[in-house]
Amino acid sequence: MKPFLDALAEGPVLFDGAMGSLLYERGVLHTRSYDELVLSQPDLIRRVHLDYLAAGAQVIETDTFGANRIALARHGLADQMAQINKTAVRLAREAASGRAWIAAAVGPTGVRFAIATEAERRRARLALAEQIDTLVIAGVDMILLETFTSILELETAIGVAKERGPKVPVIAQHVFDAAGRGDGGLSAAEVAERLVAAGADVIGGNCGIGPAELYSVGTAMVGRGKPVIVQPNAGLPASVEGRTLYVANPEHFGVFARRMLKSGIRAIGGCCGTTPDHIRTMLGAIRMMGGVRIDQIEATQAPGGAGSVPDLRTAPPAVVPLAERSRLGGRIARGEFAVSVELTAPAGTDLSKTKAQVEQLLASGIDVVNIADGPRASARMANVAVCARLAAETGVEPILHVCTRDRNFLGLVAHLLGAAALGLRNLVIITGDPPKMGDYPFATPVYDVDSIGLLKIASGLNAGFDPAGKPTGTPTAFVLATGAEPGAQDYDRELRRLEDKKAAGAELVMTQPVYDPRTLERFLDDTKALGLPIMVGILPLASARNAEFLHNEVPGMSIPAEYRARMARVPQGPEARAEGLRIAQEALTAVKHRVAGTYIMPPFNRVEAAISVLEAAADRFRPALPVPGAGP
Repeated sequence: MKPFLDALAEGPVLFDGAMGSLLYERGVLHTRSYDELVLSQPDLIRRVHLDYLAAGAQVIETDTFGANRIALARHGLADQMAQINKTAVRLAREAASGRAWIAAAVGPTGVRFAIATEAERRRARLALAEQIDTLVIAGVDMILLETFTSILELETAIGVAKERGPKVPVIAQHVFDAAGRGDGGLSAAEVAERLVAAGADVIGGNCGIGPAELYSVGTAMVGRGKPVIVQPNAGLPASVEGRTLYVANPEHFGVFARRMLKSGIRAIGGCCGTTPDHIRTMLGAIRMMGGVRIDQIEATQAPGGAGSVPDLRTAPPAVVPLAERSRLGGRIARGEFAVSVELTAPAGTDLSKTKAQVEQLLASGIDVVNIADGPRASARMANVAVCARLAAETGVEPILHVCTRDRNFLGLVAHLLGAAALGLRNLVIITGDPPKMGDYPFATPVYDVDSIGLLKIASGLNAGFDPAGKPTGTPTAFVLATGAEPGAQDYDRELRRLEDKKAAGAELVMTQPVYDPRTLERFLDDTKALGLPIMVGILPLASARNAEFLHNEVPGMSIPAEYRARMARVPQGPEARAEGLRIAQEALTAVKHRVAGTYIMPPFNRVEAAISVLEAAADRFRPALPVPGAGP
């Protein structure tokens, strides 16, 4: 595995969850020394590590939180300090089997630094140095200083860790109260600055509060010069029939995990009350943000397994030439202006309206349509069925959207093979909107892979191999398109991911709707070296309210103030739609000579709007000949 800090710079990382509260739930009395269990019940500790690995954790924490000499002395175990720490590292390393980094958990000594004498502080420093020495020699990948309530002791611990293991990354996590304040009322920003000044490589907060509160803390620490980590409790503890329980459910963690990562927090995990189920829901957010690659899937899902999925880009070439795969592929290969219109699948089973819309497009010379895969997490007819029927009954060529949200790894492979068997050749591979955006927020997202991982799978199938490297017989002949946001908030990350998508097999880019020509011009300039053909997304505005919603609520969308003002000046209804069409035509006119084509997203499947927009590219678009046999 690459060095932890290098990996963290490339994408977010998922830590494991609670150790102590999980052991309590599994029957260990709170009067025991949980650290000593590595000696007396090693199988129990090993099982906890394996459960977190199975849930997707990329960092496993040793069972050494209270394994310093001062804390162990309260259980009469001070003389076993070295043995406990060495054994804990060995158990974690054996469980991980090279599939996760090992973080040495180091907690406070129990010395009250704010009122301690200098002699007591020296004793605490010596205890920390002794424990950290043992952990570093045992071969951990990082030192995790966690659950420190005293900023003075945490600063001391950072200094000790940097001194004892100068090449080992140090993560420093402070405890905050429900108001987001640290020791002595320090703000999160003030704590962050002090931890950076003390020498921590990663800063953050853990324990004490739940994900909502720690989200606010973590975001306030972002941008202070070091990566940020948060590991919240599963809410606040409650006593239920004599047992201490935490009531924040795993789904709650999944929601906040995505918010945390999108806000710039780089590492997430859990603390008291969290379980492998909590970590599993957070894994979806990690994958969405590019933190898990396809070649890590076997490791994250099969504890004890060995090996990794082969890099299918090294498979013997047996790929069908792009020009021979589909009409769309032929146009792209020949440098012709490609056009597609996006239609939304019906909410029920009646395709008659959709077929009528397709026939209207065919009559205008547009013979490619793309069908979204549950856009904005809505429940609609399976788009693979819509595409297959439209192709068979109208002669139109469909582009099938495939998102990684709803199907696990095996389901995605089966879905692609099924699409190929139905004769579908064009794919747009995306990660997909989370269910929380739709009408069914309780639905469980999967995200076994992200769009990059799915592109690798599809690219491998095109070469005639499944993800395990076994020949499939006849290779598939997919045209592999991917999405991009020219107006993404984290623009540099968007460019990096587009490079990764090309490396994974992407052959065509279909952008999010773009209204500001300057935004698209910058994107085209910055991606020119990739050599990927780009189809620009065009979404005609329907009203002033629609324009404001897209500008303010949809990530990656930016509508110039001039256009929003124009929409506000016209009445609602036909006049507003006409103005929206003019704006869309202007946007297409500005870039039509720099792109490989366009795909138009008419509101409410109003295909006449798409046909009108395309008039702006009449000098570039050559309408298709009527499709033989088209019609019901």
